Amino acid sequence: MKIRGITVRVPPLLFAVTVFFAAMCAMMYGSSKDAAYIYIGVPLCIILICMPLAMNYMTEKQLQNQLLGLKTRAKFTRARQISPAMLGTPVVVEGKILKVSGILMGKPVYLISDPTGQMIVRRFAHPDPLVGVGAVVEIVGTIARKITDANAVYVNAVSIRPIKQLRTDSAETSQEKSSASEEKTHIKKLH
Repeated sequence: MKIRGITVRVPPLLFAVTVFFAAMCAMMYGSSKDAAYIYIGVPLCIILICMPLAMNYMTEKQLQNQLLGLKTRAKFTRARQISPAMLGTPVVVEGKILKVSGILMGKPVYLISDPTGQMIVRRFAHPDPLVGVGAVVEIVGTIARKITDANAVYVNAVSIRPIKQLRTDSAETSQEKSSASEEKTHIKKLH
């Protein structure tokens, strides 16, 4: 659903709880014919849906405002470069999604792989458009630390968007070419 140009989604688990609550109220009203179940149940169901939508809207609006400033300061970073020393640093990372979890609660966590390694990316709302396993994505965010482990860091994503292919660094490709040519030369010397 779009509200003022911002896509908001109800987390699937919350939707299931709301439907269950509405069904329970309907069954109780059906068996007892007490109107209190309708007077209390309907407004509570509306609140259960509207509050998360409003919070999701405010979160997405804040993330859109942050994105403009973050993109100008962020530098392209590979997975092997991410370290605890970079806390709070804005970064742009690219990679392929290997695993997605936390979708039911509306707070997805992605395992991303790039040519140098793997990293964890978290977002506190579903991205627009939704991306899944196998998608190649560009992530703009900041480096954050897990509360439970001081050395474990992740990318706190502001934006996740699909791209066609990964960026290649000219320095990395030249190193790969030079190592491949050295390997061929080395093989020729042995024969």
